[in-house]
Amino acid sequence: MIAAADVSAVFPGRSAPLRSAFVVGAPRCGTTFLAKALARHPEVCFSKPKETYFFQREAAAARPDAMRELLRRHFRRLEDAHRVIAEGSPSTLYDPAIALRILELDPDARFVVSVRNPVEMAPSFHARLLYTTDEDVTDFATAWSLQAARARGERIPRRCRDPRMLQYREACSLGAHVETFVKSIGRERCHVVVFDDLASDPRKVYSALLDFLGLVDDGRTRFERKNENRDVDRPWLQSLMINPPAPIVAWLAAMERRGLGTPQWVRTLRKRIKHANTRKAARGPLPAELRETLRAAFAGDVARLGAVIGRDLSHWR
Repeated sequence: MIAAADVSAVFPGRSAPLRSAFVVGAPRCGTTFLAKALARHPEVCFSKPKETYFFQREAAAARPDAMRELLRRHFRRLEDAHRVIAEGSPSTLYDPAIALRILELDPDARFVVSVRNPVEMAPSFHARLLYTTDEDVTDFATAWSLQAARARGERIPRRCRDPRMLQYREACSLGAHVETFVKSIGRERCHVVVFDDLASDPRKVYSALLDFLGLVDDGRTRFERKNENRDVDRPWLQSLMINPPAPIVAWLAAMERRGLGTPQWVRTLRKRIKHANTRKAARGPLPAELRETLRAAFAGDVARLGAVIGRDLSHWR
């Protein structure tokens, strides 16, 4: 629970405490769907942007008033009706130390973990990295074969922000990551969503999520589904939107520290440019041989994940 004193320090006149929830990942496993569904609940205030990476930034996370600063920077739209604040930085799953820091500030914080068949997640993640220009090898089979070379620092795309993302086997081995995360913060604080369930019965998944967060069911039955594969016309322009020049980054960071956030005109312009530069791209089925390679590579981790979440996932293998 975020203390009423911390809340009122940022929002004078607001005396009620707040609960916090974090959609921690994994990427390409439905985190955006979950974030949008929660953001539409009348008692939830979701962060702007969805992925703040606030606690990934050491200087911000180490502040004694970090929770107040999080509210000031990313929850300016908080209203009296809101009982829960929520945030969705998917990389948190890969670094439990971030979650432990959150628990220091709010011992009652809740974490939502989404998982997916790694045979489906890996090519989807590859497509996402192509879209963000962190990857430049368009063929997934080739990108998969380059993992050892890239671990040695070879064949790293010029625009790649973090070469660790190119280690597809490591990124998609969710059994290992979820096990470590759960052991670090406690199973009772974690709610696991399986992508298969999200695709087949989103209403049931949403209802269970609200129950976990202690929220009343708002009766929603219609949910936006948006999982198409995307590509860009001009990679250099996409890179500029995602990873702008240092002076612009410094200016935006200064605005954020002042509690002003990114100006609306900047958000609107960036959104319009990205939309104009984006096109739908069909992703064909995996070749049978590559599919079997992935199944073999992830078989042990799938079994591990099933044991951690208490669910039979043998059909993924």
